[in-house]
Amino acid sequence: MSKNIGQALLDIYVAPKQLFNTLPEKKGWSWIALVIILAVHAFGLWYFYAGMSPEWIVEQQIAQAAHSLTPAEIEQSRAVMGQMADKFGIISVATILIMTPIMLAIMAVYLMLVGNPGHKRPYGDWYAMAVWSNMPAVLSMLGLIVLVLISTDPNLPLTTANYLTINQLLLGLEPGNAWYTWAESFNLMFLWIAALFAVGLHCWSGYSAAKSALLGFAPLLVIYGLWAVFI
Repeated sequence: MSKNIGQALLDIYVAPKQLFNTLPEKKGWSWIALVIILAVHAFGLWYFYAGMSPEWIVEQQIAQAAHSLTPAEIEQSRAVMGQMADKFGIISVATILIMTPIMLAIMAVYLMLVGNPGHKRPYGDWYAMAVWSNMPAVLSMLGLIVLVLISTDPNLPLTTANYLTINQLLLGLEPGNAWYTWAESFNLMFLWIAALFAVGLHCWSGYSAAKSALLGFAPLLVIYGLWAVFI
């Protein structure tokens, strides 16, 4: 059992079962975890974009889309993007602050639907599980901050913000490749998060380890499996 919030913040990485067994009695801890997730992501994204020149941001965006645009469309896009380039970091921070709680809410709905047939729990409990299961993303963002710190050039590729994808770590596909978007969107942290879903379901719903693993990884299998079929 996690004895305090400090131990809980460690247990989610090294002993998640202990944390999930404690969470129903420590509902306030989840608010702290949520604030940490939002704060680290907001600072990390702001820091990532803070040193970049607007011109670099525009050219990076154009490079990502150039394969599907005509020369005239590229110039038009460059003009539009140039008007917002200096605000790109702020927009990214605002987006993450808005979208993160929404995505966690969607995850919580899924967990409640698959988990409650075992033992009925209120939605707030499942939201707490979703929050804590996404704590690995904090490590990912801290890693991004370190990458920016050690870089000699603040104009890093925009894809660096998502540096743990299958594409960047393994495949190295270029924009325009049919599998590029699929591979660039599959972050390996998703596997850790899914594994924590499985641990949580095993603790709270009394499912077998195999069933918990299947339900924990099902969203990834469905989303990326169907996506792969239609590429």
